[in-house]
Amino acid sequence: MFNPSDNMSLAIPLPHGLDESDPPSSVEALSPSSIIEPDSEPSDGAESCNTSTKSVNQSIFEYIRENGRTYHRYQAGTYPFPNDQPESERLDLQYEIMKVLFRGRNFYAPLKNPKKILDIGTGTGKWAIEMGNQFPSCEVTGTDLSPIQPEWVPNNVRFVIDDANEEDWMISPNSHDYIHTRVLLGAFEDFREIIKKSFRYLRPGGWMESQEYMSTLYCDDGTMDSNYAFAEWTATQDKAAMTMGRPLRIANKLKRWYEQAGFVDVHEEIYKLPINSWPKDPQFKMLGRFNETNLLDGLQAFSLQLFQKGLGWTKDEIEVYLVQVRKALSDRNVHAYHKIFVVWGRKPEEGEPSTS
Repeated sequence: MFNPSDNMSLAIPLPHGLDESDPPSSVEALSPSSIIEPDSEPSDGAESCNTSTKSVNQSIFEYIRENGRTYHRYQAGTYPFPNDQPESERLDLQYEIMKVLFRGRNFYAPLKNPKKILDIGTGTGKWAIEMGNQFPSCEVTGTDLSPIQPEWVPNNVRFVIDDANEEDWMISPNSHDYIHTRVLLGAFEDFREIIKKSFRYLRPGGWMESQEYMSTLYCDDGTMDSNYAFAEWTATQDKAAMTMGRPLRIANKLKRWYEQAGFVDVHEEIYKLPINSWPKDPQFKMLGRFNETNLLDGLQAFSLQLFQKGLGWTKDEIEVYLVQVRKALSDRNVHAYHKIFVVWGRKPEEGEPSTS
């Protein structure tokens, strides 16, 4: 029997006066023009972060080993990032960061008693499990290339080893109420194809939603100069990803792609996520502190395959290069942040015109 305590979230507090039971209407995204005030004392050392339903054979669990990391065996090479325990832990932390950034909510689409939910690229499955708990009468399916999800899950949740790049998915067309994606930059050659396929598999009136990092680094007050090592790494990573045909800069295009695919009632919310604890606001400072850990823990994972296969770098060259990148990432005198885009849209009812 499923025990909720087996899937407790990390102890990152929600904003004051808000808990997960609050209605979605209580959440407001930052305006893109909003300015986050930096802390006047950025060098506080105390805040440093140095720190299945589809049959699969055993070979699926015999991961490919490269550079001391492991990668998925099924459809090997499709996803350029690791699937080992350190990366799973980082993914769980990333999930909690976004949960706090979104003030406790897991979705923005106006769901009403959904019967079938699909989570593409489910990762460790935390989102799917929480949705299964929230909607106990709904069938929640999470798909991924790696079987890294827990065995003990709610009875209405299942995980399937599947590749969303495949022409046909393991579900019936016009069958799902809601399809969800989160932080899948670099996972596909053309994310527009995932949107088009989702449109096909949604029932009329069903919703799709994507919650996505924009890989570009932003700064509002001029503290990030052209020589900033973390921004330079971001540009290098983007170049490597484009060479491999795995574009990273998709978040700001999602709304347009949804509309081109035929979705209506398309909405977009944009949030700012500091790269470290430079903000003065306690909530943003906390988010930045955890995000710094998230980024530091992920830098090697984000770099190895892309830089080796996309740029021809050696592992030693990558490790030497990342030394200065890590130092720059933790510099609280640079007030940089990423943008998080949330986009959701509805498949038109039968006979209702679409936007395509």
